[in-house]
Amino acid sequence: MSPVRRPRVARATLAVVATLLIALLGAGCSGSADSGPEPTAAPSEAVDEGTPLADVDTTSLVVARAPFCDAVDPAAVARALGEEPAEGSAYRSGQRIQLSDGTRGGAADVVHEFGCRWTAGDGVAEAWVFVPPITRERAADLVRTGCRGVQDPAFGEPSTICRTQADGVTTYTFRGLFGDAWLTCRLVVGAGQEETLDRAGRWCAAVATGASAG
Repeated sequence: MSPVRRPRVARATLAVVATLLIALLGAGCSGSADSGPEPTAAPSEAVDEGTPLADVDTTSLVVARAPFCDAVDPAAVARALGEEPAEGSAYRSGQRIQLSDGTRGGAADVVHEFGCRWTAGDGVAEAWVFVPPITRERAADLVRTGCRGVQDPAFGEPSTICRTQADGVTTYTFRGLFGDAWLTCRLVVGAGQEETLDRAGRWCAAVATGASAG
């Protein structure tokens, strides 16, 4: 019996196949921009910077003379302090507490306000509302006798904004009438941290909107 003969591949065909393989390998290793899509960078996450106080119509907000701290956005606290707070506390009218700094007295006393305070390093973000109702006439007296270092933006009606500095620490205090409630918001910016009226204003905008949400 004659041996089975296998078909031979023509040398010309082998040459064509080799040429195609070389071409394909060359295209795969090419640095040309046409060789494939460029890698796409991952989209950056949006950062919520809060709402500027000037963008909030605080003159139309009504704040209850009641506890409000749970309604303040925790993200607003972290933004105001520049980091997550290390400590936080709240107090109610009738409690005997040690007020936070020299501008509000140093001895423990019975308070007639609802308030809260968060700290991180030298930074302090706090707010409080008087329990007794305040008339517009009384509010006007408070504005006249208080610091009038900054006029705008409004924080209630009427309102006043103070900016003080001592030992490298800057303190912004916003006070104003919301309905019949006298609301105060304060941001103490530690030495070496960026301090701007806008940063303090965004903090107080969060306080005002949170306190008026109920």
